[in-house]
Amino acid sequence: MLSELWMLSCVFLVAGFCCTAAGAVWKFALHRKDRYEGHAEARVVDIVTKPRGGQASLSEFRNNRVAVFEFFANGRPVKVSDPADTYPCPYRMDQKVRICYDPENPEHFEVESVNIKSRIADAIRMLGIVFAVAGCILFFLYAARVEV
Repeated sequence: MLSELWMLSCVFLVAGFCCTAAGAVWKFALHRKDRYEGHAEARVVDIVTKPRGGQASLSEFRNNRVAVFEFFANGRPVKVSDPADTYPCPYRMDQKVRICYDPENPEHFEVESVNIKSRIADAIRMLGIVFAVAGCILFFLYAARVEV
């Protein structure tokens, strides 16, 4: 029975390492496709009303509700307005959103969308951690000569 614990602990540790590495590589590959290199967590500090321009000004909703984001880039605070033309504003006050920005010019940014591939990569990494912890527990049971 002890040799089975040893074998299971090795299998779980290897599976944990492989899942964690695969999730990290997948997440890295997804971030390489981002338009900008800098990443930050921005907070909605204000929602302002701005008049629409062009054809949108002729619509029923002449004003646009725009979120103002604040984040830190290169050690200094930056405030930018959301360029999306949506009504109503999809954000609420003090909401935190992930953004990617140009490190040379932090006013050029885009809000990171939550995509399913990123969630799957995170889930695979978490599964790897669970496997690694299970492998450690089984190894300690083997080392303590516990008969299961």
